[in-house]
Amino acid sequence: MLELRLNVKHANPEIYRIVRVDDHLNLQLIHEVIQASFCWSNIHSHFFRTLEQGIIKNEEDVSIIEALEKWGKITYVYDLADTWTIDVTLENKSSDPYKGKPVCLKGQGKSPPEDSGGIINYCEVIELYSHHQAGKRKYPLIAEWLGEDFNPFDFDCDLVNENLKNLVL
Repeated sequence: MLELRLNVKHANPEIYRIVRVDDHLNLQLIHEVIQASFCWSNIHSHFFRTLEQGIIKNEEDVSIIEALEKWGKITYVYDLADTWTIDVTLENKSSDPYKGKPVCLKGQGKSPPEDSGGIINYCEVIELYSHHQAGKRKYPLIAEWLGEDFNPFDFDCDLVNENLKNLVL
């Protein structure tokens, strides 16, 4: 059993998830876990990479435990236009067998909406939106897009776990 930390690179405020998974899940299934953990809809291309080796090929043949033992950390890149980049690191490892569905244990930050321009644009939008919420109401189109009650600090663990529960692994 593994506890993975899924950390969106360069997010400010920080956005991450801690998920428990079976250590034998392959990287293609970890892709599905990441999608569910960030409430994304899996409509864009992705890849995993390492610092040393570059893109990891044949995701179906590489388990998450093999990847982390070999490279220590891997990076998941989703949506080649927006380039969402998520560091996948080992938070905790147990020899206890775990064959259940992945479970989110905790996290921080609302998931950035897909097609929002990547982390740099998302952080800029959040900054502008904070002025809108502060009563200045300068950015009605952003408020319409995100929703008037959007809070980048919200994290709904129950929603993430509902998504994970629905995965077919």
